[in-house]
Amino acid sequence: MSYKKLGFISSTKFTLPSLVLLLFVLWSCESTNEKPALNPPRGGTVIIGLLSEPASLNPLVASTTQEKDIIERLFLKLLEEKDDFLNFEPRLAKSWAFSEDGLAITFQLRDDVFWTDGIPCTAHDVKYTYELQTDSVIAWSSRHLKDRISGVEVVDDYTVRFQFTHRYPYQLMDANDGVIVPRHILSSCPRDQFHTQPFGRQPVGNGPFLLGKWVPGQYVELVRNPQYYELGKPRLNRVIFRVVPDDLTLLTQLKRGEIDCLESISRTAVAELAGNYPDIQIYKYPSRSMTYIAWNLEHPLFREKEIRKALTMAINREEIITTLLKGLAVECKSPMNQLIWAYDDGIEPIPFDPGQARAILSRHGWTDTDGDGVLDKDGRPFEFEMITNNGNQVRVGIVTMTESYLRNIGIKVNTLLLDWNHFISRVSKSNFNSHVMGWKVGTRADLTELWHSRSNEPGGYNRVGYKNEEVDALIDEAKNTLDSDKAKALWSRCQRIIYEDQPFTFLAVQYEVVALRSKFKGVRASPISFFISLRDWYIEEIPE
Repeated sequence: MSYKKLGFISSTKFTLPSLVLLLFVLWSCESTNEKPALNPPRGGTVIIGLLSEPASLNPLVASTTQEKDIIERLFLKLLEEKDDFLNFEPRLAKSWAFSEDGLAITFQLRDDVFWTDGIPCTAHDVKYTYELQTDSVIAWSSRHLKDRISGVEVVDDYTVRFQFTHRYPYQLMDANDGVIVPRHILSSCPRDQFHTQPFGRQPVGNGPFLLGKWVPGQYVELVRNPQYYELGKPRLNRVIFRVVPDDLTLLTQLKRGEIDCLESISRTAVAELAGNYPDIQIYKYPSRSMTYIAWNLEHPLFREKEIRKALTMAINREEIITTLLKGLAVECKSPMNQLIWAYDDGIEPIPFDPGQARAILSRHGWTDTDGDGVLDKDGRPFEFEMITNNGNQVRVGIVTMTESYLRNIGIKVNTLLLDWNHFISRVSKSNFNSHVMGWKVGTRADLTELWHSRSNEPGGYNRVGYKNEEVDALIDEAKNTLDSDKAKALWSRCQRIIYEDQPFTFLAVQYEVVALRSKFKGVRASPISFFISLRDWYIEEIPE
């Protein structure tokens, strides 16, 4: 398969690793995706359980997966990425073409897409969106993806051209990244006030659904967009994202039929649901999410990588996977996901070895001088705070188990459980010693967001303060390398350095395990998002 076939202007050979192909086969078998009926009925409501409420539905402000899942039902991208992470199908753009020199992509837009206030969506909106995405004051979290786009030109109302500084593999992806927003609504908003605009609570979109009602702390309701361009879609009348900040309560509501869909269900609940609730379908498929313990590298305790390595050696990752995740995960041993073509599957995981961890700490001067069971150095105990969000039983379990593991080698961990909004606020401001969290990686070979020093700037996701000049250089070179073999070698070196540095204790790559009431059909359980096909969902038999 060549880059040219994928929409990249190159004749370079590009082949997916067999592991990725195998995972897609497994995903296809496990998830039992449904093909829609020829004339599926319309109507009905699906209720989806959420652990946390969105902070904003402004696409340039939102940062969590839950927010993005809702936003991408309200707004269109130029194209829709396919499940292989390599190919695309039309969405707002009905066609696209590269220039002969590969330095430009011209998109031909549909002329039947309207914002929900009735104004046509045009090339002017696409150009304006790019201007917002690259504005340093707005500081969109993915703005680095537009670094190699030199400009966007409106050819006419329904034709827009992206110009690039040079050729590289992900030109089409970078042009497509991010939904399109309405210029006529946002252009009057001062850039320095963008994050507090009412648009985040009252979005005007152009997607299959529109915002019906938002009751803070309770639910976000989406309703069918009557102006949506795909005839007969969406099939459902309403989608309700119900906010219940506790895993166990969400599961109880699923069993009672009070909600229809629940992502990331407790692994202990899988067998129970499968055996006792025949009206619930369980979808299991490979995930892009990793679960980790983050160490704030600005904290004096975590500045040395040997110390971070000792902490990882003291934590029994296999036991966490077996006990908390019930085996529905694999150990995470790379900052890159296994579904990505450049993943290095040859990295040897750091072993679980508490004795060796103690020896490393001792070599660095950490001993128990006063016999209180806690290591100390220069009169200071090895003691720190670890935070996570309350209500997520897996993360709470990880914090609890980690506290016990580290106590066994003489480290005192003060655990703190926070509500989601307080937790994410502290994480986004790097106001933590350590935290337990998850991250859903992008669908490209790229490590910029979490690991490039540029991403440690305001609005970036490098919240642990990781800085490694060699990693920066490898990322920059790999992103611009057209030869896939050379790029893979660069990415491999990059992954190995980051893993060796241990800015995270990489714990697990979980399977996506989603429960959905089996009356809903037309579902495509995609590793991009379980809700990517929500406009196609329908209820087989709608009650009168």
